[in-house]
Amino acid sequence: MENPNTIISSTRTDYGSTTHANTFISDTLNSDSLTIVTAAVKTTASVSQRFSTRSTESNRRGSRVSAVGGYQSLPNTSTGNLHNNRSSRHFKMSMDTMPNSETRQIVQRLEFLFSVINQICIGFVTIFMSWLCLRTGLAGTALHAWLVTIGYSFLMAEGIMSHFSGNVLTFNYKRTTKTTIHWTLQALGGSLGVAGTLIKLIQKGFTIYSTHAKLGFAAMILCAISMCSGLIALFSMRLKRTLNPLLNKSFHNLVGVAAFAVALVAQYYGYQTGFFSRKVDTDFQILMKVITLLSLVLTSIGPLQALYHKCINIYRHFS
Repeated sequence: MENPNTIISSTRTDYGSTTHANTFISDTLNSDSLTIVTAAVKTTASVSQRFSTRSTESNRRGSRVSAVGGYQSLPNTSTGNLHNNRSSRHFKMSMDTMPNSETRQIVQRLEFLFSVINQICIGFVTIFMSWLCLRTGLAGTALHAWLVTIGYSFLMAEGIMSHFSGNVLTFNYKRTTKTTIHWTLQALGGSLGVAGTLIKLIQKGFTIYSTHAKLGFAAMILCAISMCSGLIALFSMRLKRTLNPLLNKSFHNLVGVAAFAVALVAQYYGYQTGFFSRKVDTDFQILMKVITLLSLVLTSIGPLQALYHKCINIYRHFS
């Protein structure tokens, strides 16, 4: 039996024997690794062959379904292509709708600007006429002028503006709230306007000669008709079997705009009467006329737009 120290010494000094042992171990490992790799390659090839076979069968089934149902696969239907197509369509739609949205924003800003200017005009006429009539005392012509100004120029104008989408005072209100504000202000304004006109007619003994008087009388008649048609329009859904709601509301819209326009034109000619001309100078008369006409135009934008759409709906309904 050899000494262990001798074995260790030979192992440390005999490089040839150690190299031979390492070569033997390496060859053994290489042969085992080659065996494992070969087995893995065979397994992979088998799996790939099975997968290709299943894919071929699926394609055959798909072709059979295509032949039966007449379905044709669309080109470029991968997920990436679909995502790109959707993105391009969304971008195209955004580019197409961008000018319309910008135009709509510009129109809305102009409507708000016109509404603010109109509120200033209404407030100026109402405040000045109230100050002028109250200073001279609410009797006779002063009472007539104050009632028609509050009724037509203030309450009726605000009632008409309540449904306007660009009105800075009511644009965020609900439809029902706007309707309530509209008929309330219209009823109050129309009543005051008719009362003011009747007071002056009684004073004059129902003699109508001047342009101001004729227009005032016409405004009173139109206002009464507008209030009656508005009352019917308020219950239009209950009366839809008897009267077409679209026709009724269109008629109310038309008569209401006409009554308001005639009333403010009558007030325009009222600035030329002796009651007003004796208390203010000529330049201020011109200013009041311009402001009144400007208020008439700006207030009529909303109802004229609504009347236009109603006429289109009537044409489509009966054509």
